[in-house]
Amino acid sequence: MATLQESADLSMSPRAAGREKKLLERAWDALWAAGFEEGAARRYLAWMLDYIVFHGKRHPQEMGIPEVRAFLADGRFSGPAAAKRVEAAAAIRFLYEVVLKRHWPRGALEDSAETDATRPQQRQEPVYLNGRQPGVKLRDRVRNALRVGQYALETEKTYLAWIEKYILFHGQRPPEEMGALEVEQFLTHLAVNQKVAKDTQRQALNALVFLYRTVLGQKLGKIMAVRGRHGKRLPVVLTRKEVPGVLQRIEGANGVHRLMAEVMYGSGLRIKECCRQRVKDVDLERLQIAVRNGKGDQDRATVLPRRLVDRLRAQVDRVRRLHEDDLARGLGRVWLPTALRRKYPNAERELGWQYLFPANRLSIDPREPQDRIRRRHHIHVDSVQKAIRAAAKKSGLTKRVTPHVFRHSFATHLLENGDNIRTVQELLGHKDIQTTMIYLHVMEGGTTNVRSPLDLLEDEIASTLEP
Repeated sequence: MATLQESADLSMSPRAAGREKKLLERAWDALWAAGFEEGAARRYLAWMLDYIVFHGKRHPQEMGIPEVRAFLADGRFSGPAAAKRVEAAAAIRFLYEVVLKRHWPRGALEDSAETDATRPQQRQEPVYLNGRQPGVKLRDRVRNALRVGQYALETEKTYLAWIEKYILFHGQRPPEEMGALEVEQFLTHLAVNQKVAKDTQRQALNALVFLYRTVLGQKLGKIMAVRGRHGKRLPVVLTRKEVPGVLQRIEGANGVHRLMAEVMYGSGLRIKECCRQRVKDVDLERLQIAVRNGKGDQDRATVLPRRLVDRLRAQVDRVRRLHEDDLARGLGRVWLPTALRRKYPNAERELGWQYLFPANRLSIDPREPQDRIRRRHHIHVDSVQKAIRAAAKKSGLTKRVTPHVFRHSFATHLLENGDNIRTVQELLGHKDIQTTMIYLHVMEGGTTNVRSPLDLLEDEIASTLEP
């Protein structure tokens, strides 16, 4: 494989040399913009150069599928070096699709022993038996498979949305007629044109892998799409003076919105964890809140602020009265997981399982529309978010305040108080201590104790003016 240093020694006409240098510079900039590490970017660029040299230094715009086939069929990819064809094909595809904006037709390299990363795989039976049903629309097949796998309702909505975007991106072609190549093109489009973050791109990939492996029973192989942006972001944190300014201005739901915000700040809960709190999981005597089925389907325990005990006790009494009225009307059910509902058939009517922050209206679960059972769900997440955003605007803050900012502030203020970072990690439910350590960068004292050179310069100027 030609090296980048060798490219300077290649003999070519001045016109061709200037054109190739411009092209490779564009490719290098595109690789960096796509988030490639330096080593991988240099290998990709070397494969592009190798491809150009292989065809007598012709410009890639003047070549096409036959030239790509001939290059990938070269003897350099035989024997132990056959695995290098994967990276070479990905590099040339990046050159054509990202740098030159040329479409790579599906199946164009079938005759040249195309790599596993680009060749459609043999279809296999889906994991869930109801994933593929004759006469059932694809959207319903995906939804059925997700519910058999007991995925969260939010995950179901997200996966369906990504699959719909994927199909629309390819002109509404059936997914059965597409494969790894189309998935790579879609993910590359998200990274290069939509400028999505790496986590967003990974979410889209997970949705499409679920579609092909579970619903369609088709292996995708290795996906080598351009990666999304991956940068380090510091969390938004409120100061101790800013927190009461926001909390005191939160309105709505007869004070429930403000109470929920105080629970999120005082206990470090996520917005959905706060909304899903059940009455039985709040221990007012031990000052402890049990978080069930948190992020990653993990349970944990966190601290309950002492100053909220009386207000939470009043909230429990309000839930009790509301639940008694529902029972008197022959209602009073709350949503429970199917397995738990079978094990404890009367639990859905017990006070302890009711949501601590219930909705004002009864509703039908969208996952069980056929049962037509009216239940009292928890308060809607959007209403709490809107109330907090409105309060932040009234307080005059320029920071972007969301419910999650209270969780960031909870962790940062604990660390500023001198609490052990391991303790904060357990209260937040982080699996990796590195996730918790991000709050060390936004603590007061992290940068406020450092004097700027400009301030020191003022001291020097003042000293020269002394008599």
